Amino acid sequence: MPAEKSLSAGAPDLVPLGEWIPVMLWGALIFTLSTSAFSAANTARVIDPILRWLIPGITVASVDVCHMLVRKSAHFTEYGILFWLLVRGPMKQRPYLALMLCVVYALTDEGHQIFVPGRTASLYDVALDSTGALFSHFLTTAISELA
Repeated sequence: MPAEKSLSAGAPDLVPLGEWIPVMLWGALIFTLSTSAFSAANTARVIDPILRWLIPGITVASVDVCHMLVRKSAHFTEYGILFWLLVRGPMKQRPYLALMLCVVYALTDEGHQIFVPGRTASLYDVALDSTGALFSHFLTTAISELA
């Protein structure tokens, strides 16, 4: 019947729940990394000795800079992977919506850190997270153009 067809004509296809599982697991990992267990003070206990072992004679100031770079690289990478999981899974044909979801998740993640002891919220980190997602978009687009 034409009436039935018109009701469903504009409705988007439902995405199977299984496609969301990797995204949800990765989101849970990002959330976990935003807890006080992964504060700068706690990650320094792991990262700083590794840096001193890798680079004998490194100065304290250089260790601090490298530690910060490792932590900020994690932001970029986490959200690059989140975007990739979204466009390879539930948002295959909607990269801009996937990018928007990454930005919204970054905002909520930083908002969560307001309430976590030893953590602070930073719009700079949201920008870094968003840049990681955007870079992932560029990379996946470039790869698909080459294929």
